[in-house]
Amino acid sequence: MAGNKKLLLFNMDDDRAAIIKSLCAGMGINIVKIYKPQYGEKIGALAGIPIFPLENTPYRGEDFSREMMVICGLNSNDLDEFLKAYREAKIPPVRLKAALTPHNMVWSAARLYHELTREDASLHGEN
Repeated sequence: MAGNKKLLLFNMDDDRAAIIKSLCAGMGINIVKIYKPQYGEKIGALAGIPIFPLENTPYRGEDFSREMMVICGLNSNDLDEFLKAYREAKIPPVRLKAALTPHNMVWSAARLYHELTREDASLHGEN
């Protein structure tokens, strides 16, 4: 995953994605917007990991009602730099976010979304 720094952006409007893309351009971080038909794909496939080919089966479940960001291939220094620049640019936070891990790369985007939504609700007392 090293050398393949990217952010996967789900349910994010084009203007907001463009702001994040501009921020990331100087850091070598690519932006990949993910759309509803792709929500059934494994996170590893969406991140471009070769052992996870795209299944190309359109997702037919519910659309995501919130934004989600998956951070791929950033080491701790890259992540610190990105988060600092993000805060300094005063971009509103994305509450549903995760780093790509060996555990979640086999999940579909929909499964990760539902897990992050559940965790966020638990953290914010919204159960």
